[in-house]
Amino acid sequence: MSNIREEYKCAKKSKFMQAVFIGALAGAAISLFDKQTRYSVLENSKSCMSNMKEFVKNPNGVLTQVRETSSKVRSTVEKISEDVSFISQKVEEMKDIPSQVAQVVMETKEVFTAEEEEPSSRDHERISLN
Repeated sequence: MSNIREEYKCAKKSKFMQAVFIGALAGAAISLFDKQTRYSVLENSKSCMSNMKEFVKNPNGVLTQVRETSSKVRSTVEKISEDVSFISQKVEEMKDIPSQVAQVVMETKEVFTAEEEEPSSRDHERISLN
């Protein structure tokens, strides 16, 4: 009984894939009724064939281009990584700024309160000297 179920599932999958393929072909055929689409498909096909011919004639050149491109991508990724590291370092430094500002404010407050207390002691000294 389980063997029949498996065959049914396989046949069902096969019919599904056939229907998808037929639908794709029908969609492609219908889209080619449009003149602009036909022209675009023709140009892209020519370009693809030209690229394939170039690859067949000169595979080393294509491989060299791929290596150069991968090298550029690698260096760009490294630069981005360095930039992210620098930015995260600056963010960490900025996190310390509020505590530094608070410390400066407290020191300024202490200086002003000390200056306020000093004139009164000077006035005392003047009075006693007179």
